[in-house]
Amino acid sequence: MILRSLLVASLASLTAGYVIYEKLNTCTLYPESLNNNGRPEDDAPSIHKAFQKCGNDGRVVFSNHTFNINSVLNTTNLENCDVSLQGELLFSDDIPYWLSHSYSVVFQNQSTAWLFGGTNITFRGEGGWYNGNGQAWYTENRNQSNQPGRPISITFINSENLLVDGLTVIQPQFWATFVSYSKNVSITNLYVNATSSDEWGTVNTDGYDSWNSDTLLVENAVITNQDDCVAAKGNTTNLHVKNVTCHGNYGMTIGSVGQYPIMPDYVQNVTFEDVSCLNCMEGAFIKTWQGVAENGSSNGDSGGGGSGLIKNITYRNFELTNVALPIQISQCIYTEGGQNCNTSKMAIEDVTWSNIKGTSRYNIAASIYCSDVHPCPGIKFEGIELQSLNSTLGLPMYGTDIQNEVYQCTNIVDQDDSGVPCNRAAPDDYGQTVTSNVKDA
Repeated sequence: MILRSLLVASLASLTAGYVIYEKLNTCTLYPESLNNNGRPEDDAPSIHKAFQKCGNDGRVVFSNHTFNINSVLNTTNLENCDVSLQGELLFSDDIPYWLSHSYSVVFQNQSTAWLFGGTNITFRGEGGWYNGNGQAWYTENRNQSNQPGRPISITFINSENLLVDGLTVIQPQFWATFVSYSKNVSITNLYVNATSSDEWGTVNTDGYDSWNSDTLLVENAVITNQDDCVAAKGNTTNLHVKNVTCHGNYGMTIGSVGQYPIMPDYVQNVTFEDVSCLNCMEGAFIKTWQGVAENGSSNGDSGGGGSGLIKNITYRNFELTNVALPIQISQCIYTEGGQNCNTSKMAIEDVTWSNIKGTSRYNIAASIYCSDVHPCPGIKFEGIELQSLNSTLGLPMYGTDIQNEVYQCTNIVDQDDSGVPCNRAAPDDYGQTVTSNVKDA
């Protein structure tokens, strides 16, 4: 309930009977469990009340307690609102509920547990964190890809001038954070950790994704998961990603794009810099769909045939440690080994990899494949220093005759001026998951 006077609030503080009190348009939330001898109750209704009362020209504070979130949250249309997360937001593992109640976010038939957005907002993690109870989802999903209804942890939507600082997301249900239809959104000091305690991995637990959004910042982040660390999806423009450490995931990603024929994708002016990737599958890569629509893919979704442009992309100052495939452009990302891999309608141009250093897990440093439909102009390598892990240990590369680092390339415009030391042709269906050395033909 909401107590409307300091006197009532003072009396309530002597008991365990209050949930929210107000003072100077500040709503401080306390969990329902305080009213129920510690028994968990759904705190979503109280959260909605707090944002309805203090979401415009106000402040919402999650006190230092555990809040049980058993139903979907929609805290949108906020204005001039500051949010302080001091406790734990513990989302339930009621999989049937979430599969049938999560809010649609339109993109890739996906949904979310929490829609959050508005104008001139700050969301600060001040000692608190979001707990998605993700293990239930990892076990239930059994390493499969996109599952309709499996919720993104939090979606920042229809927002302008939003600062998210100090957000911690542990065990996200699906993607940890998603920025959609927004402008001027900064996410700083982000921490994401998705780890599994059983034999099933944490597939589709991206740390950060953006779509149809402009003027974005991701700065100071540590992300541990088994999918994209940071990904710029379709129609992401003017994104700056800086000072990010990635553990065990797929690094810095453009894509995937080109999925929908009726929705062109334009990804422009994106910079990833000062990035560390440790034991990752990829380091810095671009992935597009093939140019012919197909009903199914390894992504668990249909698609392909979309057009658009990827332009002015910079990967700069990367330190890679034991990365399976450090650098890649793939234009057939979800139908590897299938048909129509040389058909992508996505144009890619003006992409620079600069000061990329470290070790590859195998003998391949880069695979750059551009389709015959759109050869890639403006591809640049500057200061690339990659060496296989075995080479650094003075060991031979097993299962292959190639003992030098492989740079495979196809359809690079003005290849001789690119700086890419191409020594092998890139196949059109080279996958994003590399598990062995490149073998000699």
